[in-house]
Amino acid sequence: MVYPLKDDAITIGRSGSCGVQVIDKRVSRHHAVIRRAQGAVVLEDLGSKNGTVLNNERLSGRVKLRSGDRITLGDVVLLYEEEPPSGTSKKSNKADTTQTGRRVKLVTGELDMAHEEMRVKTGTDVPAPPPPVKRDYLGDPFERLKVLYQVAESTRSIFNVEELLARIMDILWSVVKPYRGIILLRDASSTSLDPVVVRTDETPAPEIQVSSTILERCVADRVAILISDAPSDIRFSGTESVIASRIRSAICAPIIFKDYVLGVIYIDSRAAGHIYYTTDDLELISGIANQAAVAITNARLHQRSIEQEKMSRELDIARSIQTNLLPKSFPEVPGVTLTGMSLPARQVGGDFYDVMKLDDGRLAIVVADVSGKGLGAALLTSTVRASLRAEIMRADERSVAQIVATTNIHACRDTSNNMFITLFFAIYDPAKRTLDFTNAGHPHPLLYRASGKHQALETGGCFLGIMEQVEYASEQVSVSEGDTLIIYTDGVTDTQNAEDERFGTHRLEDAARANLTLTPSEIRDEIYEATLQHRGDRDQFDDLTIVVAKF
Repeated sequence: MVYPLKDDAITIGRSGSCGVQVIDKRVSRHHAVIRRAQGAVVLEDLGSKNGTVLNNERLSGRVKLRSGDRITLGDVVLLYEEEPPSGTSKKSNKADTTQTGRRVKLVTGELDMAHEEMRVKTGTDVPAPPPPVKRDYLGDPFERLKVLYQVAESTRSIFNVEELLARIMDILWSVVKPYRGIILLRDASSTSLDPVVVRTDETPAPEIQVSSTILERCVADRVAILISDAPSDIRFSGTESVIASRIRSAICAPIIFKDYVLGVIYIDSRAAGHIYYTTDDLELISGIANQAAVAITNARLHQRSIEQEKMSRELDIARSIQTNLLPKSFPEVPGVTLTGMSLPARQVGGDFYDVMKLDDGRLAIVVADVSGKGLGAALLTSTVRASLRAEIMRADERSVAQIVATTNIHACRDTSNNMFITLFFAIYDPAKRTLDFTNAGHPHPLLYRASGKHQALETGGCFLGIMEQVEYASEQVSVSEGDTLIIYTDGVTDTQNAEDERFGTHRLEDAARANLTLTPSEIRDEIYEATLQHRGDRDQFDDLTIVVAKF
């Protein structure tokens, strides 16, 4: 590829503003410069990350170049040559190389393109590329700033991403006048680039093919690419899509927000009668891509905010429904007084408790905890509650163990992978003053006697929802006046303080024992207050339920 070198310096690097743009991850945006200095031509590294190598030695400071010097930047090799003035034999050693006629030639090829060439020459014998067409005003920084201001104003209140990108394409079309324009966004799930807005000058629009090489390099190196003259640009001249589409000039700019590539803006012009893009165009497209990144992010945040607000309203409704499923009052059964509380860690939770008075005067008590938190757990609690209620209503002569076993079969059909339910189920008979219970993997309730001693109610079986055919054991205990039953979920004992220390069963026992003379509501409140004091400023991280029955 031939470049005219008429200025006193030429910069080499990844940036499209460089005189020679090199697309290589190891090359800095502005890597090195070749300049005239006091009649000589010198090479200087511009503080690049990986350095510049001259004739296999790392460059230090400013070094005078000699014909035949090899300059290496990353995987790119450049050859510096001097030719004698016009009319002077190349074999002559007496040529004055300081006069006009000196020619600087940089021959570069990436290592996998060893036979390709890119040349940079000085002198009058190298034809310059055709000038930009009908867009001289873009050379004025103020005009480019006006375009960027127009983009900002036009997209400020657009929060639909497709509409936003269509508006940006409208502005690109009116200002840059491309043959084709495409804006692609990255699919977060697959990291692929998907076209969102596609536009072309042709009618009807043909199937558009864009060089994947250009797109991949733009995204991988996170740098805008300028192709001034595609047929002579060795980086992409052999690309099938470039050849097939007869592309003359192109710009590809990444849309980057906080170091993450959201997408790409790509425009090009065709070989016949279209525009050659310049560094002015590249600067403008890069600026538009930067504004697009902010606008896209704002649009997505706005959409996410709307979705979160909608979800919050739906969760508020779900919490209201779930709260209504908890007992609003407790049945009057001789010889027992009950109370309870359930606090989800989030808006909805997986804990629940229920109390039902049976037709024969007995009282059914259940406390359950669905694994997990949030909406999924809340949905499963409602199905388990409904199944258990249906089984209790037709309890007849079935034991508590049989009722739970049947409920488990329903639970296995309703649960998804890795979900299960712990459950404590008991039936109190006021005539016999007995409590029949079964414990399906639930934290052991504590039955305190009037004397202050207690026993843990452990008899039962495994969690619900794991496998259908499970046999549960049951046990019957007698209760006397002054006995207190405390049923809870692991949100109580798993409460942690700032040092990650659990509240534990021993603190629960201490809080219960110290308040056995109080009413059930007061005992419940004292236990909950003890968990609050233990966790301090730390948030509640699990659903918490406490049910207290005093006989």
